[in-house]
Amino acid sequence: MRFSLHNEYTAVTRFADLDTQRHVTSRTYEAFALEGRYRVLHALGYTQEKIQTEQIYLKSVSGYVKFYRQQFPGVELKVVTEAFPVKNGCIHWEQKILEASGELVCHLQLLTAPVREDKPFIIERKENSGKHPEIFYSDLPPWSGAGERIVSTFSTLYSERDFAGRYPVAALWRIFEEGRWAFADRVGLTYERIVAMDTTSFYMGSVANFFAEIPAGRTLQLMTWIERIDKIRYWFRQDVLLNGRVLLSMRDEQLIVSLKRARPQRATAEFLQYMGKYVEFQ
Repeated sequence: MRFSLHNEYTAVTRFADLDTQRHVTSRTYEAFALEGRYRVLHALGYTQEKIQTEQIYLKSVSGYVKFYRQQFPGVELKVVTEAFPVKNGCIHWEQKILEASGELVCHLQLLTAPVREDKPFIIERKENSGKHPEIFYSDLPPWSGAGERIVSTFSTLYSERDFAGRYPVAALWRIFEEGRWAFADRVGLTYERIVAMDTTSFYMGSVANFFAEIPAGRTLQLMTWIERIDKIRYWFRQDVLLNGRVLLSMRDEQLIVSLKRARPQRATAEFLQYMGKYVEFQ
């Protein structure tokens, strides 16, 4: 049996959602999307009590996100969620976050594999599915070996686990965010240097692959590099490893921006010097 369910609800941004760039952090949108996914499950009869009693969980496989409009505290946003069945019992989640005017703020996609007591199971419903959307996530290629990578570490926190004792997608995004900050620190792109160069970059979106569950209380190894640079954009790549095994992988798009003009600009020669040896494809 196939299903396509639709849910809409209103979420409100908070002052606590602001990041160092003084706009709502990316993880807030994923938290809104998570709520939408579980609202759909509730409509399918999977209430909170049933989910907890039967140990049901949406295991993440791959994801995509694209950001369109920055947001600030106290804004009401519409969170629109649709669910589509795909092969092997997985569910494709198509989610859009919109301003009251209808302008698109954030587009998210997530492929999940439902599990019950850590075993795969299929969620079914007698209902016709809608038109399946275009899918933007994909399998990321491994590092080619060209160029160098920054190696850093991240210690997972017990307190960031969710109701099932696992790390939600927003917590996994935090790991990648820390990797980007560690990269900037290691290559010398301090706040003062960024201001002096009048050059920074904005996180525009990403594709991620989730290969295995992240264990709590462990020190992970983060391998971070630049896949390529193209005029006003560049693409970060990251692998997250434990004992040599890749658990997570991400490619994210960065838009190069002038701080003074608040407009996109080409990468300057000075900016490129910091990236130099860490660019995979020159």
